[in-house]
Amino acid sequence: MTKKKNKFLTFCCSLIPGAGEMYLGFLKQGISIMTLFFLLFAMGSILFTPVTVFCAVIWFYSFFHTHNLNGLPDDEFYAIEDDYMIHLHQLAAIRYTLFEQYRKATAIILILFGVSIIWKNIYRFFVHIVVDVLNLSRSFLEIFSWFSRLLPQTVAAFLIILVGIYLIRNKKKELEQ
Repeated sequence: MTKKKNKFLTFCCSLIPGAGEMYLGFLKQGISIMTLFFLLFAMGSILFTPVTVFCAVIWFYSFFHTHNLNGLPDDEFYAIEDDYMIHLHQLAAIRYTLFEQYRKATAIILILFGVSIIWKNIYRFFVHIVVDVLNLSRSFLEIFSWFSRLLPQTVAAFLIILVGIYLIRNKKKELEQ
């Protein structure tokens, strides 16, 4: 059974994703949130920078979830069970949805993700070796640098917008039926 905690310490702990839940006694929820946050942060830092946008979503969720938990009436607070946010059987359902129902969309996203990583690495090679060897102009280097930094981010933003439009259209069709 968990106990309600000091509001100031709850606030301090809620600034770290998952730590607020752990402070309130919900260790499984806190570990789930913290793990997801740091995995996305690492993936965004190392592989694909736009992924780090989702870290902000997780941070806000954790912050407000902690304060909502601490603000619940005692009977509701004590009735909440500590459980992991994602279970293995849910991962299997997500895998089915991604790889069976949305096979083409998943494939396109994965291909673009891979191309973005390769582009980032080729760009570094191109700038450091090819530009020096071919003695290209400084203006060409600046244009190429600008284009290569923005291309992966632009593709990711475009895909996010397309997914949003797709979700809105499906919801509209669902409401009409």
